[in-house]
Amino acid sequence: MRRELQPRRVAWTGILCLTALLTVAQCVGAAEKPKDFPNHPITIIVPGPAGGISDVGVRITGESLKKLLGQAILVENKPGAAGQIAYTDFKNNAKPDGYTISQVSSPHIHAIVLDATRKALFSMKDFQPVANHVQDPGAILVRPDSPFKTLGDFLAAARANPGQIKVSSTGLGGDDHLAILNVQHKSGLRFNIIHTQGSPQAMAAVLGGHIDVNFDNIGGFLAPVKSGQARLLAVMTDKRHPEFPDVPTFREKGIDAISSSTRGYCVPAGTPKEIVRYLEESMKKAVEDPEHIKRAKDIGLELKWMSGEEYGKFLQDQDEWVRPLVTLYRK
Repeated sequence: MRRELQPRRVAWTGILCLTALLTVAQCVGAAEKPKDFPNHPITIIVPGPAGGISDVGVRITGESLKKLLGQAILVENKPGAAGQIAYTDFKNNAKPDGYTISQVSSPHIHAIVLDATRKALFSMKDFQPVANHVQDPGAILVRPDSPFKTLGDFLAAARANPGQIKVSSTGLGGDDHLAILNVQHKSGLRFNIIHTQGSPQAMAAVLGGHIDVNFDNIGGFLAPVKSGQARLLAVMTDKRHPEFPDVPTFREKGIDAISSSTRGYCVPAGTPKEIVRYLEESMKKAVEDPEHIKRAKDIGLELKWMSGEEYGKFLQDQDEWVRPLVTLYRK
């Protein structure tokens, strides 16, 4: 009997040792709280106006972070120039101590850096990725009484009236502007592009009849569409959006136009690694908070978590997509 039990005893001993090793590995892998950090409020800079979908997304994340970090999360809006004002201020004034975080919107930031005429005073090397938060798909919207009842109506009108149909973007070089350029490039159409300061201004312009079609993101469109104030014509995804199954994609009309606003968080380059890691882990917990998930879904935000390493790789890859579109709008 003892000889029969011995292999089992050895097996169980091995399992217990393996469990202990995994537990230790998990503890080693977890980010330790840096000494004395944070010991006062943290500021998150939003490169857009208050009330926009980017701003709201940061604020609900900040509420979850506050519970985790035990410090107030202050939101500072710096709209203008599709983010250039905010990013320049961040580069010039944010200290690499973890107390100032910038929301970074891609592809907006790449268009600024890659457009030599904008003379950016910063580069991507000035931003240390912490984590990505959302990936908000592009879409187009009209007011309820618009003569464009379908995507086909809009495209036909643009074809018959080159350069006459007014379409809005949320700023030069932003994802919406690049989406418009991409549609023009892929379809041969030409629009009258009107730049605004941000989503609230673009929405007001289209609902007020000053703009024919608003190019923006689903997150910013969810509330007015569901309330009947506006109507979606198309989404800029590879397949129909689950929230709007009756709304077609541009691909269904033969135009390969995919667009989104990917929004994450960065700290200044040179921020201590232990602080970056702690913020990344805290962001992950905040994004996975059930209350945060529900609130994000309610306002139409699509969560797209990326670790700091994954987010950094994503930002590098975006340059290749943006570069030719920047060339288009500077022709």
